[in-house]
Amino acid sequence: MEQQNPKVSIVVPVYNVEKYLRQCLDSIVGQTLKDIEIIIVNDGSTDSSLQIIKEYENKDIRIKIIDKKNEGYGKTVNKGLDIARGEYIGIIESDDWIEPNMFEKLYSTAKLHNVDIVRSSYYEYYSEASKDKNKVALWAIPHKDDLNKIILPLDRYDVFFRGQQVWSYVYKRVFLNENKIRFLETPGASYQDISFNFKTLSLAKSAYILKDTFVHYRLDNINSSINSKGKVFCVCEEFNEISKFLNNHPIIKSKIKMVANRSKFGSYRWNFYRLQGKERESFAKIVQSELKYDLKNGNFDKSLYTRSEYKDYKYLTNYGNKFYKAWYYFLRMLRSFFSIFFHVSTNSNAKRVFVLGIRVYKRKIL
Repeated sequence: MEQQNPKVSIVVPVYNVEKYLRQCLDSIVGQTLKDIEIIIVNDGSTDSSLQIIKEYENKDIRIKIIDKKNEGYGKTVNKGLDIARGEYIGIIESDDWIEPNMFEKLYSTAKLHNVDIVRSSYYEYYSEASKDKNKVALWAIPHKDDLNKIILPLDRYDVFFRGQQVWSYVYKRVFLNENKIRFLETPGASYQDISFNFKTLSLAKSAYILKDTFVHYRLDNINSSINSKGKVFCVCEEFNEISKFLNNHPIIKSKIKMVANRSKFGSYRWNFYRLQGKERESFAKIVQSELKYDLKNGNFDKSLYTRSEYKDYKYLTNYGNKFYKAWYYFLRMLRSFFSIFFHVSTNSNAKRVFVLGIRVYKRKIL
C-alpha cells in the first residue's frame, strides 16, 4: 500500500550545535501533532551533532537524516525542502526550541482556511538565568488589523516589515514547489531567510497570521548568524536577489517596489548600528550608495517610514558629512535626555505614557 504523505514536514538544518540540539529535537519529536516527518540536514558538523542526530533517528521512525559536506545554510535547507513530502512544511533552527502544540495549531489553521502560509509569533530566548528568558517579540507582531484572518500579503505592507522569521511559519508544499521558491545558496553566507521570506509573502495568494507564540528564538548562541558581524555584507546579496525577483515579476514590482526598499532600509539600519569601527565605515559606504540611488531614481515613499526611521534614512544618506553627523547626534542626545522625563510606549496591546518613570496613562488597543 502506498504510504500516505505526512501532514507536516519539519526541516532542521544542523551545524555544530551539540550544546542546544537535544533541547531542539526533544521539542520537535514531542509535538502533539504526530503525523509529521522530521528531516534533519547535517551541514558537515565537526562536533558531536551527527552522533546526537543518529541517536534520535534510532528512536523515532519519523526522522530522516541527510548528511553532507559543509555547503552553507541556504543549500542545507533546500536539500530538506527538496525531499519533503508533507502537505505543509516548517523550518526550525537547531539552536531554538518550540512549544508542544506549535505544528498542530499551525496545521489546523492552514487546513481550516486553506491558505498558502500561516505565521505565528515567537519568544526572544536567553539561556542565561540573569536575563529575561522568554520575552515575547512584540515588535514582530503585525498590526492588529492583520491578525487572525485571511489576508493577501501584497495588500498588507506591514507584514513585510516585521522580520524574516521563516521558522515561525508553515508553508504549503505545493505553493513553494509551483513557484520554485528556495533559499539563496551563497556558500558561507548568512541572512538567507530574507529573500525567501520576501518571495513567499509576495507570491502567496492567501496567508493567516496568528498572535500565538510558539518558537523560543535563542539570542545567546555566539555561533548564530545574528551574532556574526563579519557576515553582515551577505545581507546585500539577499536584497540583490530580491531586486532580481522583482524584475522577473513586473506586476508584483509595480505594487511593492517601495516596500522592498523600505525592508532593505530596515535591515541595513539594524546592521549599521550594531557594527563598530572599520566594519561600520565599510558597510556605511554600501548603504549610502544604495539609498542615494533609490532617492535619485524615485524609489522612496516617505509614507512607509516612521518619523525616527526617516531621520535615520537622512542620516545614512548623509553619512560622512561631519556637520550633519554632529547635528544628528546632538538631536539624539536631546531626545534621550527628554525621554528620562517623558516616554510613550506602544505595543500591540496598549499605549502607555510615563512621566519621570511613573505611568500616568494607559489605553488598551482593541
